[in-house]
Amino acid sequence: MSGWYDERREARARAYDRAQARLFVLRFAFLFALAAIFWLTGWSRALAEGLQAWLPYPLAWPVRTAAFVALAVFGYEAVLFPLAVLADYSLEKAHGRLDVEFGAWLRGFILSLLLELAIVTAGFTGLYLLLRLFPQGWWLAATGIYAALMAGLGEWGPVWLLPRVRPPLPGGDDALADELRRVGRAAGLDILGAAWWNFEHQEELDPVRLIGAGRRCRAVFSAAAWRELGRREQVFLAARQMAWRRHGAAVGAAVLQTLLAAGVFWGAGRLAQRLALARGLSGAADLPAFPFLVAALFAFAALAGVVAHAVTRLGELRADRFALRHAGGVAALQACLRHDFEREPFAVDLPVWQVALLRRMPTAAKRLARARQRTAPPSAPF
Repeated sequence: MSGWYDERREARARAYDRAQARLFVLRFAFLFALAAIFWLTGWSRALAEGLQAWLPYPLAWPVRTAAFVALAVFGYEAVLFPLAVLADYSLEKAHGRLDVEFGAWLRGFILSLLLELAIVTAGFTGLYLLLRLFPQGWWLAATGIYAALMAGLGEWGPVWLLPRVRPPLPGGDDALADELRRVGRAAGLDILGAAWWNFEHQEELDPVRLIGAGRRCRAVFSAAAWRELGRREQVFLAARQMAWRRHGAAVGAAVLQTLLAAGVFWGAGRLAQRLALARGLSGAADLPAFPFLVAALFAFAALAGVVAHAVTRLGELRADRFALRHAGGVAALQACLRHDFEREPFAVDLPVWQVALLRRMPTAAKRLARARQRTAPPSAPF
């Protein structure tokens, strides 16, 4: 299997992934440790009481809440700043994934921190608003907001907004369009043709995306996939996306994520409420209970993430199975992996714990092994 990638570069990528995964777990552990310190030292109660004395007006509670959250998050980031330097600068620099000096990185880090502060502060202020207005059903409202954001950022943006801001250029290869339509019919879709995005900074784009609602859609490729991949590989990648549309697999995954989010909000709220009451507070909506709410939310979210990632990996393997059957076989999958590896080396295989915690896509080794199992001829009978 090692013929399609450079083993030395793969080993370096594997070491990078292992280091980043360990730092991720360390940061996660620090979250709970700092939440415990925030409560046990009395800083959480002191900060809430200080803000109450500073802004005693009844209608000023949103400002107090926002200030409390912003200060707590800033303190967390300040304590973990050395880990941020290690994970996001030193490690990236050592592995050749970053080519800026520390000053430029620090400016970017500060801007990202300010944006994170704004987003997290707004999110928790909204969550506290729901806790106050709907003490029993707040988690349903939070789930509805999550579902709307997920649909908006995950679907509406790429499908409706991006094509209007950056209209894709139509593809000129009739043979490619015919192949896409053939595979589309197998998936129960009406593929209108191919196109590609013609603008800079496409690093975060998928190699191909199906644009359009319902059965009628068009395959739009990134500039790199359009220019660097052969027709077989382009059809293979598009077929994988068609498999997610087939039989509503993508919709089912979105529904599962929404249900998991509901479980996270409900479970975290119940746990934070019990912990707060046990410590003499009025409930989870009481600002000093912030450490309980944060720890509970992240604990349940981590468990939900493991489940969601596992289901997504199964869906990706099903997408591979459909593409292998209708669009090029194992050779196409291996060619796509080789192209990705040449653009940016990655670990071909990873330990189980890394995959379970962090990966939504199966490893290349898993994908190739499963593909070869499905295309291997049946063994001869005894």
